Amino acid sequence: MAISIQHIRNATSVVTMNGKKILVDPMLSDVGDLPPVPFTRTFRRNPLTPLPVPLQFFADMDAILLTHRHFDHLDKKAISVLNKNIPVFCQPEDQAFLQAADFFKVQAIHDSFEWCGIQLKRIKGQHAQGLAAKLLGPVSGFIMGTPADGSIYIVGDCIYTPAIEKVFRESKPDIAILNTPRAQMLLGTIITMTAEDIVRVAQLSPATKIIAVHMDAISHCTFKRQQLRAFLKDRSLEHAAIVPDDGEVISF
Repeated sequence: MAISIQHIRNATSVVTMNGKKILVDPMLSDVGDLPPVPFTRTFRRNPLTPLPVPLQFFADMDAILLTHRHFDHLDKKAISVLNKNIPVFCQPEDQAFLQAADFFKVQAIHDSFEWCGIQLKRIKGQHAQGLAAKLLGPVSGFIMGTPADGSIYIVGDCIYTPAIEKVFRESKPDIAILNTPRAQMLLGTIITMTAEDIVRVAQLSPATKIIAVHMDAISHCTFKRQQLRAFLKDRSLEHAAIVPDDGEVISF
């Protein structure tokens, strides 16, 4: 397996596979340039932390992968500075928006798609339960892989559901990036995975290498990296997940 992942910030990362750099969920704004998250308990502006790399770093990407277009996964800065001529892979619901933003090579993935020897498979997700799911709109995860490199499941802003449990049970991805900040809306509605979900995934698919992200950068995310590391240590599960710092590179 030859995959590297550079965690940038929040849900933004660069996955290198089969020699291609794929930019995932780019949020590139400076600290405080984005508004508070609507329908949450906080009025702090976002992001809370700076980019760990200069903007020029993102000029060298081969493709973009978008799980959904909430502003902490695709912001105006990213739209303005990213190369419009590289492929953008997305869920069908986001295709028209991306084309209107002048990205010229938008590829909506309904089920699966192959690009440069990399197989991409879309996994429908659920951002929350009940009415909150309708308010937040559609979200997807994606499994990317090659026979030589192995597979990585970018779960996206999805809560833990029987459908996702089935994906781990049947696909057993080599790597999984989980957004686990226990993000909350008003009335305490959880809209991402939690620390407890890491335990579930680790028990269900112990061979999967878990990378836990989406912490510390956005104001409605209630679980911090230090808390997650302490949670895992208290349960003797430090081996179950990598909790990378902003800018950290993980190679497999």
